[in-house]
Amino acid sequence: MPALQTVRAEIEIDARPEKVFDVLTDLAKYPEWNPFTPSIESTLEIGAPVRMRVRLLGANRLSRRVEYVTENERPSKLCWGADIPLRFLIRADRCQTLVPLEGGRTRYVCTDDISGWLAPLVIRFFGAAMQRGFEDCALALKKRAES
Repeated sequence: MPALQTVRAEIEIDARPEKVFDVLTDLAKYPEWNPFTPSIESTLEIGAPVRMRVRLLGANRLSRRVEYVTENERPSKLCWGADIPLRFLIRADRCQTLVPLEGGRTRYVCTDDISGWLAPLVIRFFGAAMQRGFEDCALALKKRAES
């Protein structure tokens, strides 16, 4: 099995984890602030589908994705992943973690762990776009939560 591939973005936000988590879970407002995922629908209950449109294919093209909630721990973690029957081929698990810092600040960490035989191809063809998207999302989340 090929090694795990991870895409990661991290930023410090001048807002408490509860406020940042509120922004992350207010899915109806994603079009107002999230440049990477401008459309997302879910109840965010464990096992619920997360239907989203993600900017992976260029500035004006959105890719449709359906993943499933695997963790929702207010105010520290929100995760979802692709539910693919042949997990040895590809598995993707995205987690957004909020770490409390001194002074009411938060460290936002977004990771997407990609495993399976096709992981190197996913990283080769989409890794740069995912990295850019995660960094854009982190900056936009910071701006939104601090406003």
